[in-house]
Parts: sequence; structure tokens; C-alpha cells
Amino acid sequence: MQEKKIMIFLGSLTSGGAERVASVLSKYLVDQTNYKVVVVTLDGTERDFYTLDNKVKRVAMDVAHETKGFSKYFSNIKRVLSFRKVVKEENPDIILVMMTRYAVIALIATIFSNMRVIVSERNYPGKRKNHRMWDFLRKYTYRFADLHVVQTKKIADWLEKNTFSKNFKIVPNSISWPLPNYEPTLEPSDYLDDKDKLILAVGTIKEQKGFDLLLDAVKDILPAYPGWKLIIIGEEKKDSNEKLRQKLERKIVQSGLSEQILMPGRAGNIGVWYNRADIFVLSSRFEGFPNVLLEAMSSGCACISFDCDTGPSDMIDNYKNGILVPDGDIKEMETAIQFLIQNPKRREVFGREAMKMRTKYSEENILEQWVEVLNSFM
Repeated sequence: MQEKKIMIFLGSLTSGGAERVASVLSKYLVDQTNYKVVVVTLDGTERDFYTLDNKVKRVAMDVAHETKGFSKYFSNIKRVLSFRKVVKEENPDIILVMMTRYAVIALIATIFSNMRVIVSERNYPGKRKNHRMWDFLRKYTYRFADLHVVQTKKIADWLEKNTFSKNFKIVPNSISWPLPNYEPTLEPSDYLDDKDKLILAVGTIKEQKGFDLLLDAVKDILPAYPGWKLIIIGEEKKDSNEKLRQKLERKIVQSGLSEQILMPGRAGNIGVWYNRADIFVLSSRFEGFPNVLLEAMSSGCACISFDCDTGPSDMIDNYKNGILVPDGDIKEMETAIQFLIQNPKRREVFGREAMKMRTKYSEENILEQWVEVLNSFM
């Protein structure tokens, strides 16, 4: 087989789901196939969380800096032209691009060319908030993608209805097992006593993750269970989200639960936190196919999740391997958390059943699906 080149384009290699997929997929392709891989990011390297295999070429364009007002539009033109230049220099056979704004940039940059572009949305687009410019451009550019790789059928249905796109493949996220370790590390023993019970939540500090809803759900529970703590692992990605962290921290102080609710920041050794957790909660307003829920279930956590768009209902069989709570229903979330606090045997059953996710969504199975998709374009 003649060596082919695949370009993966996304915003950065910070600690998000799309970034993880880019890191894992690029390594698999250079290790297990005859493909050359170049990963291109709009951002520079200073905020990298994931590292790439040394056989994967990295191009960090470093043109992601935000500007305001009318100059923002010139910045976006510069990004399109910068990416177009990289494409000409690298001359890939396929471009795989992740997330809305980067997909729009790639589709505009390759217009009037024969370049094949595969778009992969990593969230439910019906609820993810973008600047109206990106939503407008998505509506009219997505139809020119050669293929859309999505994580759930509901995402495909939304794109077909709202962007008139036609070609879809469903490829869910995979689980790397055992979970890899990254820097920085946080040790549970620094925040928990041996006898403490842990409710764990994990995710970037942003409105999508619904940590404000989670705080509302536990504020009346935790005072009755002084041996339980809620720890939220994650960090804000942008300066604008520092205000959200501060808002959450004020909410914790106002609840009088500063001793029981902690937000220590980002943890690269997330596996030890899943292993320490007694209950894991996903409180998101929307998702694509949440990696943290897949990781928690594979680690044997007893999991509770809002039945949000999309992903949790693909993983949780209600009251068999976890609990699905009606989307955004804080009172039902409170009831579910209290139920698991009071029922350690049910936590054990849910955790044991949840570990079957390791096989169903194993890295080998899911990455082979990606290879099949890419091979179909070669």
C-alpha cells in the first residue's frame, strides 16, 4: 500500500475530548497503518496537555489569539489563509477536522480544490453555543464536506436537518485502558481522609458541564452526610471562564459547604480519582459522547448522569449499570445521589456492570472503525 498522509486539524491539544481523540488516533495510525499523520492546531504549544507520538508531525499555527470588534473578522480571514498555506505545504490526501469553527475554516480554505475533508463534530450542535457567524457559516459550508463522522445518531439527524449534509458515519469515543497519566498530578489523600466518601465530577469549568446544577443538587444532601465530599476536577480553558469558576466558588461558600465541596483544579492522574470515587456524577447540559462518563464507568464507578443530548443514554442502561436522570431535573438528581449514598450494595452492582464499557468501547474496536472510515477514502 502506498503511503498516504492524513492531516488532523483542531484548535489545540488542551485537555478536552476532541484533543484526546486527536492524540490517540494519530498514534494508532502511525503505529498500526501505513499512514503519515500531521496534526495541525490553530493554537500554539504553550497550553498543550496531550502529547503526540514522535512519529506524528505537529504544526502549531499559533493564530488562535482572540480579538474584538471588527478586527475579529480579519483575524478569521488570517486563520483561513494560514491554514490554506499549511495544506498546500503538507499536501495531505485527507483532512480530518474536529469541531465547528475549525471545520468551517477548513472547508472555506479548501474551497475550489479537490481536497477531501472529513468533519467530526464532538458535541451536540443543537445546544452548543457558537458565535452566530460560525452557526451561519456551518449551515452553508457543512454540505461540502465529503463525510461527517459523528458520535451518535441524534447528532447526524441534527446536521442532516440543519446543514443539509448527507454522508454520515457513527463512531463513538473509545476508552484507553488502563487510563494514561499526565501532568499535573493531584493526590486524593491531599483532599480526603481515609474514611471520607467521594462524589466525583470531572470536566472543564464551563457552563456546558452544569456544575452549577450539581451544586444545587447536593446543597441539601451533604449537610446530612458529613462523611461525604463532592470534588470537582477540572480547570477553565479561557480567561472568560474564570468568572464562572469564581461564581461556583461563591456558590459553595454561600451554601456553607466549603469543607465538603472542593475544586482543586486539573488532574492528569484522573484514574486514581475514579478508583477513589464512590459515586460519579455527570451534570452536563449537553455533550457529544462524554469521555469522562465512559472513563468513570470503565473504572467501575457507580454513575449518575442527566439524560442530556447526547451520549449518556448510549452508555447507561437505567438502573442496571447506572442512573439516568431526566435532563436538567435538579430534584431528581438530588434523589438519585441520595439513593446511591444510602445504598452501597447498589453502588457495587452498578460499578460491576459499568466496567463492561471497557470491552464495548475499547480503543482497539473504536480505532479500527476510524481506520475503516479513512480507508474508504483512500
